[in-house]
Amino acid sequence: MLDAAQSSGLFVAVGHDGLRMTSTDGSTWSNVATGKEGEVYRAVCFGNGKFTAVGSYGGNNILAGSADGVSWTTRTLDAKYSKYLRGVGFGRGEFLAVGGDPGSVGSSSPLIVRSGDGINWGDYLPFSGKNILRRVAFGEGRWVGVGDRGRRATSTDGLTWVDVAEVKAIDTLVDVAFGGGVFVGVGLHGLRMSTRDGLKWSPRQVGEEGEHLNSVVWTGERFVAVGSGATYESIDGDAWTRKPNRDAPLTVAYGGGVFVGAHWKGRMLRSTDAVEWSSVFKSDRHVEAIAFGLV
Repeated sequence: MLDAAQSSGLFVAVGHDGLRMTSTDGSTWSNVATGKEGEVYRAVCFGNGKFTAVGSYGGNNILAGSADGVSWTTRTLDAKYSKYLRGVGFGRGEFLAVGGDPGSVGSSSPLIVRSGDGINWGDYLPFSGKNILRRVAFGEGRWVGVGDRGRRATSTDGLTWVDVAEVKAIDTLVDVAFGGGVFVGVGLHGLRMSTRDGLKWSPRQVGEEGEHLNSVVWTGERFVAVGSGATYESIDGDAWTRKPNRDAPLTVAYGGGVFVGAHWKGRMLRSTDAVEWSSVFKSDRHVEAIAFGLV
């Protein structure tokens, strides 16, 4: 890995049929790698000098790690058709993948899997709770996770989770980010909520009907939440400004002063303000997630 003075920014996008590809500027994409038809990488993150992607194929989970977005080491874990990974994050020097049985009726048997290097993974570790977590963020010594039917939870070790009491399905958050000492979660119809400790959340704020916020990122200065028809910005996760957007993506990453997103099917979008988006590339396969890192 290069030192900080030599490192450069890299976007990695992952998706259907094992798709993995890279871009240094969000416009030009290369190093396209694919796997088997039917493989789907659903989440990707960067940490400790590596990109790590998780997904599924049939009755297995698929996991891939790379230091440069070009050479990948892949692994499979037997999911037994009930232990599927849906999200991944990095914190406290390790990667944490979360999931469970997303199609179950009743308890979805939430679980985590850990990795120190993004390549070698441990065993499935179940934890308490009825509904799975799908997205996690780490900051100031704690994980915060959001998942099905409004579940919000926090953990200091990634295994023992404490849930927010009496949550409502209407407050289901689909993404979460950390920055400036605050965790921010976003969801349907412009839903925004924030917390400092993972347990006490701010009152719900909503936008207009159909304004679904699919991604939230921290730029180093502000939170930016991108949804269908509107982009919301906030310095503190409490006071927000709304700007109507155009042709917004379904998933977003930020790095090097640029917002990069993807929309169906395989359409890559780029923006400098997360409001006006331009189509810059078309992949043959749909992109599910994007991450940015310094390599």
